[in-house]
Amino acid sequence: MSAEEKTLVDRCRQGEDDAWRELVDRFGQKVYSVAYHFTLNREDAEELSQEIFLKTFENLHRYDGSFPLVAWLLSISRNLCIDRYRRKKREKSFRFVSDDAVAPLLKSTDDPAAEALKKERTKLLFSAIAEIPEDLAEILVLRDLDGLAYDEIGKMLELPDGTVKSRLFRARAEVARRIRERHERRGSAGAFQTLALAAGGVL
Repeated sequence: MSAEEKTLVDRCRQGEDDAWRELVDRFGQKVYSVAYHFTLNREDAEELSQEIFLKTFENLHRYDGSFPLVAWLLSISRNLCIDRYRRKKREKSFRFVSDDAVAPLLKSTDDPAAEALKKERTKLLFSAIAEIPEDLAEILVLRDLDGLAYDEIGKMLELPDGTVKSRLFRARAEVARRIRERHERRGSAGAFQTLALAAGGVL
């Protein structure tokens, strides 16, 4: 933990409102991003983010600074997401993804045709993610959709960097294979770069 983070944590423990606002401002987007990719629903993600910061408030006295504050926050985020949403089965939320769920994940453009294609590719990506093993899917989402660093993912999941990287490689390969098979069944093999899609290139 950096000296700056230690000061921020100490101020939060002392009940300073400004410190809590600073903590939420600094880490809120990452927390929301993890929540959104588990829920694919804006309102649910916002509600879950609030629960995560409440849990953080309740447990801040347990944070010992042995690893980065963001990794600790994201670990809390992941555990709450698992408790609340994995019971609903990832397959249900990922396999039938609506345009409204996909829209916040895409960069806006002035080309309606390009936007429509990106939406379809992203929905296809989530459908493929729904079919691969949970331990692979989780790392792919955290790395390629949430943009977390390898060390952040490792601390969050309590895994060595080598395991994170090997699972990510396998996840990308599995997703690319499933997307390629779908396009071959449709007679459009090579319609776009599946590996780039699996690595988040569509977003």
